[in-house]
Amino acid sequence: MLKRIFSMMLSLLLCASAMPIARGEEAALPQPKELPPIAGLPELMRLSDGTPVTTPEQWAQRRKELLSLYSFYMYGYMPDKAGETLSYAIEDYEATGGKLLTITIANSEGSASFSVLVTLPETPAPEKGYPYYIEYTPYHYRSWFTGQWVNEASQNCVYAARRGYAGINYDCSQVAPDNKSFTGAFYTLYPYKLLDQNSRNGTLLAWAWGVSKIIDAMEQGAGAELNIDPALSLVGGVSRYGKSAAVAGAYEQRIKVVIPSCSGAGGIATYRTNNSGKSYDLTSLGGPAAWVNESANEPLSNLQGGEGYWFCGRFAVIPSVEQIPVDQHMLAALVASPERHMIIVTGITSEGWNNTEGQCLAYAASQPAWDLLGCPDQNNMIIHLDGHAILPSDMQMILDYCDVHLFGKAPDAVETDLSQMKGNLFLEHNREGLYPEFAPYLEN
Repeated sequence: MLKRIFSMMLSLLLCASAMPIARGEEAALPQPKELPPIAGLPELMRLSDGTPVTTPEQWAQRRKELLSLYSFYMYGYMPDKAGETLSYAIEDYEATGGKLLTITIANSEGSASFSVLVTLPETPAPEKGYPYYIEYTPYHYRSWFTGQWVNEASQNCVYAARRGYAGINYDCSQVAPDNKSFTGAFYTLYPYKLLDQNSRNGTLLAWAWGVSKIIDAMEQGAGAELNIDPALSLVGGVSRYGKSAAVAGAYEQRIKVVIPSCSGAGGIATYRTNNSGKSYDLTSLGGPAAWVNESANEPLSNLQGGEGYWFCGRFAVIPSVEQIPVDQHMLAALVASPERHMIIVTGITSEGWNNTEGQCLAYAASQPAWDLLGCPDQNNMIIHLDGHAILPSDMQMILDYCDVHLFGKAPDAVETDLSQMKGNLFLEHNREGLYPEFAPYLEN
């Protein structure tokens, strides 16, 4: 009982620290070109004044500092929804037998809408409703010519529904197209203004805002109508959508399970490492004994150039990787909470561009935050051999994990081995030759 009370108090403390970062609070932060270089990974568990973070209260303060840095230098500002009103409509979608949920948001700039496709389980719902899996869905799940849904939900959402989890295909291109036009629902309500640096929010944040609106709709009545529990959301995305899923997990603390997949630089991979040319033993995954990553890792210049619209305006003028004031173990750590779970998913042979070892470093180096908050086992990483995707085998393991951790199923009663969710490829099978930054996180 005391542990539960502590967990509830800690969750309230962390949620209080997750209020939107107000524009203008960072007046003392240096401009991008004035940032000092940082050798190695920036320190996660130390406040900006140098004080070590040793208590949950200090972590709440550190969390707010990190959100300020990410808002100012990398992704932009999550809008304060106090100025929004939200409505929704639910209709049958005969092509899939599911539901189409259309969400409309209005503020002083006007109103805008986007729709998501809901696939409901056929099994009876738990007392509070179904948990739900939101999957970032690329535009190709909608007809390029008509803008209408094609006659299928994604494979993972269909599988989730078979397992008793509502599946929600989130076509984030309605919220913001994957280009530098800065249009769509988000930018209708929060216009991108070239002369206002604080309004130049990137599309990764815009897409994450859309996830928040889905949760808002569930809380404001859609969940009750669909028999979905608003508190039990899983959010997954792959590649650029994996980057945004990680951003959503950092900014939106109501997400129960955060699942960024194959997200690479700008997502979960550390900027300050590069595994191009490195060799790994992949026999534990059924692969070769000496696989060499012959691909370059995605460089900062790529993220600042053709993909610069994913990020806020200031990110484009940070002079070097060493001058980025954060690294992505910090983004991963922003998910840490006794009430939440992280499941990083990635491949290895398909992910040379995305620096799989760097993603594992971010996973490992975020662990101290989970340890401090008393929930060390809620930080996880699945690595599969090949596939730029959340594979069916990954989904099975993810939902087995959730059945255990959200619904109390015994670990030995699920089909997958949940012990294979701890970055095993590197932390168990390829310990020799890892980046030196791994050293503090390797058990003897």
